[in-house]
Amino acid sequence: MVIVSADAPDARLARALVLIRGELSALDVQVRIADASDASDAALPTPATANERLSLDVKEGVVVVRVYAPGALTPMIESVELDGPDVNAEVIAVRAVEVLRAARLLPAQAPRATLGKPIEAPKPAPAPSPLPLQDPSTPALQLAIGPSLTQSTQGSPQLDGQLGVLIGPRWGFVAVGAGTSLFSSEFERAAGHAQIARRALFLQLGARLRVQRAWELNARGGVSYLHYSANGSAQPGYLDRELAHRTAAVSLSVGGVYYFVRSFGVYLDLGALIALDAARVRVDNQSVATLDRPSISLGAGALLGAF
Repeated sequence: MVIVSADAPDARLARALVLIRGELSALDVQVRIADASDASDAALPTPATANERLSLDVKEGVVVVRVYAPGALTPMIESVELDGPDVNAEVIAVRAVEVLRAARLLPAQAPRATLGKPIEAPKPAPAPSPLPLQDPSTPALQLAIGPSLTQSTQGSPQLDGQLGVLIGPRWGFVAVGAGTSLFSSEFERAAGHAQIARRALFLQLGARLRVQRAWELNARGGVSYLHYSANGSAQPGYLDRELAHRTAAVSLSVGGVYYFVRSFGVYLDLGALIALDAARVRVDNQSVATLDRPSISLGAGALLGAF
C-alpha cells in the first residue's frame, strides 16, 4: 500500500493527488490518501513498515516530493517549481510517480536498529533513471473536425468541411475521413457559367512528435478518392449539362497540434494534393480550369481524444 498526502490546500495539489491515485491504481497498487490529521506527519521518517509514503509539500513556491520506501530512513526528494512553464497538476503527478518508481528500484535498506545501538547509515547507491510514463496528452483515438481552404492552380479558393478519425500510438497514426465542398466553385464565361462541387474520401499514414508537453508536430501522406459534380447555366443558344467525374489522388501534409487538456486540442495543417485524372472545366468548348493538378489546402479545427 502507498500512503499519499499533501500539506497545502492548493488546487493543483488536490488534482495531482487524484491523478497519482489513478496512475497507481492502474498498476494494481493500493493507495490511501492521508487526511488532514496525519498529513503533517507524512514527511517525517517512520519505523520500518510495509507501506510506502509519498508526500507533497509546498515551500516558497516549490513543490517538494518526498518518497519513503518501506523501512527507509531517508526519503528520495524531487522538486517542482510551481511558477515553471507548463507546470500543472499532470506534471506534478508524473514527477511524483517517477520518484516513487525510482525509490522502488533502490536496494532495500537494513531494518532500523534496536534502541540503544547506533544506526549505520546505508551506503549510497546511484539513482536509476526514472521509468518513462506514457504521455497523458496523446489519446489513442482522436476525432478531427474543421474547415479547410483549397486553392487549385486555376480558379478561386474553395471552402471545404472535413471530418477525420485518427487511430494510433503516440508516435504514429492511421487517419481516415471525408471532406465536402461547403460552397460550389463558379466559373463564368459569356456563354454561361458552371458550378463545381467536390467530395473526397481519404486514407493516410502519419507520424507525430511531441516537441513539448502541449505541442505536437506531425506529417502524413496517403491516397484520396475524389468525386466532382458539375452543373451549368447556359445563355440562350447554348446547352447546359450536369456532369460527374471521379478520380484517385495522392496527398501530403504537415501540421501541428496544441493540447489544452489531454482530450482536447486545436490543429493547423498545410497540405498538397495531386489528382491522377484531373477534372477539366470547359465552357463553350474552351478550357476554363484544371482542378487539383495540384492544389494547396490550409485547414484548422478541433481535435477530440478518447482512451
